[in-house]
Amino acid sequence: MKYHMVIPVLMVVALGGMSITSIEAGSFPKPSIVPTSWQLQFEFQSPKCITVRLAGENKSRTYWYMLYTVTNRTGADRIFVPEFIIYCDTGRVYRAGEHVPSEVFHAIQKRHNNPLLMCMAKITGPLLQGEDNAKDGVAIWSDIDPKARGFDVFITGLSGERAKIKLPVPTKVTVVGKDGRLVEKVTNTAILSKTLHLQYRLPGEPTGRANIELKPIKKEWVMR
Repeated sequence: MKYHMVIPVLMVVALGGMSITSIEAGSFPKPSIVPTSWQLQFEFQSPKCITVRLAGENKSRTYWYMLYTVTNRTGADRIFVPEFIIYCDTGRVYRAGEHVPSEVFHAIQKRHNNPLLMCMAKITGPLLQGEDNAKDGVAIWSDIDPKARGFDVFITGLSGERAKIKLPVPTKVTVVGKDGRLVEKVTNTAILSKTLHLQYRLPGEPTGRANIELKPIKKEWVMR
């Protein structure tokens, strides 16, 4: 599966403790072989399905979710701001947390009997050092395209490595201003983050996906 990556929104935030490399237009950066910045330890289970009947509805809905544990062994406290995005081979894109009611999180927490499990909103924020401060989280997506035969997961927020690239033409982007509000501006650069990329195939028919156990066919770090 191949995707042409675009950058429709550029989020500019405080980059303290992060390594930024400048890249000329026409070339695409790759993560450094030798780490140039902090990186969190990230352990995960492959995505799986759960069906939940929401209050007031007659039929159950299907959701996908990924369990993970994040540990800070970087030598300093960090701010953990994760983002999980699924790209299906049909072109559909799903961002974790969108159109996902809290009932789904509670159903997953109950299924795995983990009272320490945290949703995206709760896990976002300071991550103290050491194994005793590790956090268990879950990324949840609404049901993916039934026509999909595979998908890619991109996970950001695990590393401080960044790369600044020149755009071929000035582009209007949305940025976070100093006051925390979103504003539009025109820029000729973009900042990419070191991102974990996982690729999966979906065997069988959509009706049987609730019972399959996925394994990644590709696991790599990319700049995105």
